[in-house]
Amino acid sequence: MLNCNLQLIQGCLDDYMSKMGKVEINEIEANNELARVGLLEDDQRRPGRPLREYLISLRDTNLLPQNIKQLQGLWKIKHSKTVMKVLQILQF
Repeated sequence: MLNCNLQLIQGCLDDYMSKMGKVEINEIEANNELARVGLLEDDQRRPGRPLREYLISLRDTNLLPQNIKQLQGLWKIKHSKTVMKVLQILQF
């Protein structure tokens, strides 16, 4: 389904969020950025669909990273470093 690995995707999205000053994006914005850099083609008729399908496959195999959540059918992708910061703060 997808020829690149999750770390590459996550790194690309983290860089994008850092440049844009965001800590969270949705799957449509994420897929748009992945298409822009050539990692994952987007579906013009249903924006974000390829990434949604990939995230569903990760969820179904219990491989979804902690910084990616699906709430009421909507996907939220947080910067991976913010999740680590929160975990470090909660340890104290």
